[in-house]
Amino acid sequence: MKDAQRRLDESLLARYETLTEDEIRTLTVEDKWFAALETAVEEEISRVAQKLANRVAELAERYADPLPQIEREVAELRAKVAAHLARMGFG
Repeated sequence: MKDAQRRLDESLLARYETLTEDEIRTLTVEDKWFAALETAVEEEISRVAQKLANRVAELAERYADPLPQIEREVAELRAKVAAHLARMGFG
């Protein structure tokens, strides 16, 4: 295994010496920069998706009760308040 690794390292060093400018540009820009850019974009998409999911959950919770149900609850509470005020002599 060590011998194979040494041969691979020697081969790699020999190849580095023969790289053209275009090959170097490809290695640095496409292989490294694009990979970093792809990771950053994926992280941003994930962050935005999580934020959107949280917002949808918040809106779903906020609007879970339909308007007619809320209006019935308000009417019931209004009647209770009116009854209490009447008992207190304000009605």
